[in-house]
Amino acid sequence: MGDVVNNLIGSLAILSASLYMWHVLYDDSLNFKSIRFYIICLISMLLIIFNYFYTFVFVRIILVTIIFAFTNKILFNKSIKKTIVSTILSEFSICFSDLLFGLIVLYVLKIDLDKLPQFYGTLFANIFVFMMCVGFARFKITKKFYFSLLKLIDKAKRRKVIFFAFLIIFSLNILLALIYFKLNTYSLVFINAVMILIYSYVVIKNFETSSKNELMRTENNSLMRSLNQYEDMVDRQRVDNHENKNQLLIIRNMIKDKDVVKYIDTIVKDQKEDDEALYTKVKTIPSGGLQGIIYQKMLIMKDENILFSLDVSRDVRKIDLDNFSMEDNYRLCKIIGVFLDNAIEESRCIDDKRIMISLYVDDGSLVVDISNKFNGNIEIDKLDEERYTTKSDGHGYGLSLVKKILSESNNFQNERSIRKDIFKQTIKVKIKNT
Repeated sequence: MGDVVNNLIGSLAILSASLYMWHVLYDDSLNFKSIRFYIICLISMLLIIFNYFYTFVFVRIILVTIIFAFTNKILFNKSIKKTIVSTILSEFSICFSDLLFGLIVLYVLKIDLDKLPQFYGTLFANIFVFMMCVGFARFKITKKFYFSLLKLIDKAKRRKVIFFAFLIIFSLNILLALIYFKLNTYSLVFINAVMILIYSYVVIKNFETSSKNELMRTENNSLMRSLNQYEDMVDRQRVDNHENKNQLLIIRNMIKDKDVVKYIDTIVKDQKEDDEALYTKVKTIPSGGLQGIIYQKMLIMKDENILFSLDVSRDVRKIDLDNFSMEDNYRLCKIIGVFLDNAIEESRCIDDKRIMISLYVDDGSLVVDISNKFNGNIEIDKLDEERYTTKSDGHGYGLSLVKKILSESNNFQNERSIRKDIFKQTIKVKIKNT
C-alpha cells in the first residue's frame, strides 16, 4: 500500500511540474473547470503508476515520456514538433531535479539513500523535484532554449525529429537505470555495444548528409557564378555589337554598289532593333542570378525562332535580389530554369511557338508568370509526379524536382492554370523590400 501512495504522490508531482512547464513554454492556460482536464490527468497518473510496477526498468522513462507527450498533445493541442520539444524539456527537468536531490542527500547531508524513510523521503524528493521544475520553467533562458530548438528543427522532417527525440530519451533512460540499479558485467557490455551501434549509425548518417550538403553548396556556387557571367555578357555583347555595327557602317561607306549598301543598312537596322529590344528588356530584371537565367533562355528562344515577350513591372525593378539568401536565390533560378525549359521543349513540338514571361509584385511577393502555347492534354494534378510528362520522349523529372525544391523553403508558392491552349506556371517569392 505504501508503494502505491508513494507513486501516486510522485506521479502527481511530476505531472503537475510538467503541466506548469508546458503552460509557461506555450504561454497558454489550462481549463481547470473542465472535467475532461481531470479525467486526462487521472488517466496519465494511473498509467505512470502502472508503468512503475509492471514494466522493465530500461523502458520506464521512455514510456513515461510517451504518456506525457500524449497528455501534452491532448491538453494543449500544439504541433507535433512543439509537443515533442516541450515534453523532452520537462522530462529532462524532472530527471535532473531527481538526480540533484540524490546528490544533495548523499554528499551534502551525508545520508545513505537506502536509509531514508520511504514515505518522507519520497515526499521530500517529490516536493524538491516539483519546485526545481517550476524554477526551471520560470527561467527566461529555458524559454529561449525552447524557441531555439524549435527554430533548429523547423525544416527537419517529422520522422527525424521523432527518431532523435526517442534516441535522447532512450539514452537518458539507460543512464538513470545504470545509476539506480546494479548490473552485472555482461549486461553492461551488451548495453554499451547497443549504444555504440546506435550512435555509430547516427554519426555515419550525419557524415553522409554533410557530404551531400557540401556537394550541393558547391553546385549552387557554380550555378550562381555562371548566371552572373551571363549577366555580365549582356553588357559586353551590347558593347561588342555596337562596335560591329560601327565597322559595318565604315565598310558601307567604302562600297559603291547600291544594292550592297542597301543590304548593309537593312542588317544594321534590323540587328539594332532586335538587340536594343532584347537588352532593354533583360536589364529591367533585377540582377543576382534571375537576370542571367532568363537571358540565357531567351537566347535559346531567339536561336530557335520562338516568339517571346518579357514584361517587367516598375515595382520589380526596385527589388534587390542580393538580399535573398544564397539558397533561395538558387532555388528561384532553378525553378525558373525548369519552367522555361519545359516551355521551350513544348514550343519545339508545335507551330505556334510563343512564350510569355511576366514579372510583377503582388502583396509583398515577387511573382514570375511563364506561359506557353501547347497541344494535347495536361493533367495538372499529375504534374508533380516523377516521370509524368505531356511529351513522349521519356522526360518528366523537371516538375517533380520543382516540388522537392518548394518543400525545402516556405518562401515559395507555386500555382498553375490552363486557359484554352495556354499553360501558365506561376511562382511567388516572399521579398523583404520593394
